[in-house]
Amino acid sequence: MRNLEHEIQQNEEKVVPSIEKEIKTKKHTIKMILGIFDAIQQAPRIEAFIQQRQQLRKTRSTNINRLNNQGPDISC
Repeated sequence: MRNLEHEIQQNEEKVVPSIEKEIKTKKHTIKMILGIFDAIQQAPRIEAFIQQRQQLRKTRSTNINRLNNQGPDISC
């Protein structure tokens, strides 16, 4: 019985660190994959934001040009 307990303990000392290392590696892989998915999900939102910003700049520029081309308002 004692011999069996000793053998089990030796196996645990060999196996547990290996399992812990594997778990750590898999956690790291999962974090990387989650980061990639987050980036993929954010890409359309960022693209939409960029398009909106460009549209606002065009509108602002158009409005400024219209105001500049009208000249001063002298109708009183």
